[in-house]
Amino acid sequence: MPLFLITSVCDEGVSESGFKLVEADSPIAIAQDILERPHDWEPFLRRTKLWWELTYYEYKYGQPRGWSPAELLKQIDSTHVDGDSENQFRIHEIKTIEKIPRLGVQSVGKVKGESA
Repeated sequence: MPLFLITSVCDEGVSESGFKLVEADSPIAIAQDILERPHDWEPFLRRTKLWWELTYYEYKYGQPRGWSPAELLKQIDSTHVDGDSENQFRIHEIKTIEKIPRLGVQSVGKVKGESA
């Protein structure tokens, strides 16, 4: 199963609580989980425009935002750092893991240094 690095970056960079590594079938699967359980993703979403859209919108208007997972991914990609008021939220697929010390030849999807 693919690995994904989830980040929430502010103007000061990435903090220890600003990232996590997850296993998922795809970015769409992660987006679906965010749509179904936004409060589980609060540490990453709270300082983005997405937090209001995924939580308070339904409270204010009496219905959910109605985004599909693909639409949410587009919204995620539109987040950006805005000083210390707004974070950039991203989902990055990890394709290669490097071992230290570096041994062998890099191969996509495999750990460097491990034999096949």
